[in-house]
Amino acid sequence: MIVQDTLGVPMADVNFHDSDTDTVALGVGTYGSHSLQTAGSGILVGSQRVLEKPKEIAANLLEASVEDMETNGTGLVVAGVPTSALTWAELATAANDPQALPDGMEPGLAYEHDFDGQSATYPFGSHVSVVEVDTDTGAVKMLRHIAVDDCGTILNPMIVNGQQHGGIAQGAAQVLYEQISFDELGNPMNSNLMSYLVPAASELPSFEVSNTETASPRNPLGAKGIGESGTIGSTPAIHNAVIDAVSHLGVSHIDMPCTPQAVWQAVTAAAT
Repeated sequence: MIVQDTLGVPMADVNFHDSDTDTVALGVGTYGSHSLQTAGSGILVGSQRVLEKPKEIAANLLEASVEDMETNGTGLVVAGVPTSALTWAELATAANDPQALPDGMEPGLAYEHDFDGQSATYPFGSHVSVVEVDTDTGAVKMLRHIAVDDCGTILNPMIVNGQQHGGIAQGAAQVLYEQISFDELGNPMNSNLMSYLVPAASELPSFEVSNTETASPRNPLGAKGIGESGTIGSTPAIHNAVIDAVSHLGVSHIDMPCTPQAVWQAVTAAAT
């Protein structure tokens, strides 16, 4: 998407090679939600630098000013003159033809660089959760969860929303379901997915997610991470909602996970 937006090249013509040391010698992989802000920024800078050279070549061949060259979806065109254009295939051919190049220009359109994206970015947001607690059984049911997260410049809203939904589901699992139990000898009692609880989609509401966009100054895309944002906001929101629902009964704290047994025990202890 970044290459298409910057160069005007159809996405079908873009080949992206990732995590292959035969072609990419240097890299630390993706972690901590920095894929877009590092790889994306590297692609943006590379695309911008690649675009500089074809503009000069096109301006030379079309007898126009470099400042008048713009992308048109298939190549470069002189602004205001749609018939005066060159496709990327023609530009690539011209880039390797010494007769077509401006004086002193090296042939080829390749550009290689390493983007240093080690500076941290700081997403932020707000989560509100509404739950219902059955005090007779201790069962907790999520009714609503509303999240507004700011991950800087958004490139693909669908992917961002998907990250938010997945993060909230993971936070709900941490608060209400997931726990490793041990017997008196230290052996794990729930070492497989038959006994280790994780929520299904049917046990969660449809989350209400939204975004604000505050561009980060730490990379040229203005992007921040979004992968952990849902987990960080949802976990305390859901936990606090459970405790708030039974606080009128004298409950002030319940250790996570707030399983039916843990909630029932807390309510019973408060009553006695």
